[in-house]
Amino acid sequence: MVMIHGFGGTSTTFHPLIEPNKRFWSIRPDLPGAGRSPLLPENLTIASLTAAVMALLDRLQIACAHFVGHSMGTLVCQTIAAEHPAKVASLTLFSALTEPTDAARAGLIARAKIARTAGMAGIADQIMAGTLAPRTHAENPATAGFVRESIQR
Repeated sequence: MVMIHGFGGTSTTFHPLIEPNKRFWSIRPDLPGAGRSPLLPENLTIASLTAAVMALLDRLQIACAHFVGHSMGTLVCQTIAAEHPAKVASLTLFSALTEPTDAARAGLIARAKIARTAGMAGIADQIMAGTLAPRTHAENPATAGFVRESIQR
């Protein structure tokens, strides 16, 4: 099971799902520029992120896998399914994305500019507000802290 995180996420995004899914070997890479992965010198694109995942699968000699994607990671999973269908046993997509509207694209561009100048801490609160329910913030601060730390990485 290959689990691809979204923008602002890391391999830890899927950590709560690992214990219940002992049936599958899980691969949870930090995409280039996220978590513990270095930022590659070229501009990051869905195509370059897809190539990084495919290179990892080749290194691990994985012929076919179940793919799980979240948000931006769903674009990577969809690209893999379209370009390498024999590699995909199934797709599970959370908060799946398609081509963003002009308004959404403007928001993503603005968020990327903030991330480049102020780092992920500069947008962590914005992402947190849209990611977790107010009840989670109030009743489970440990979860909120985990998500915030994941975003900042």
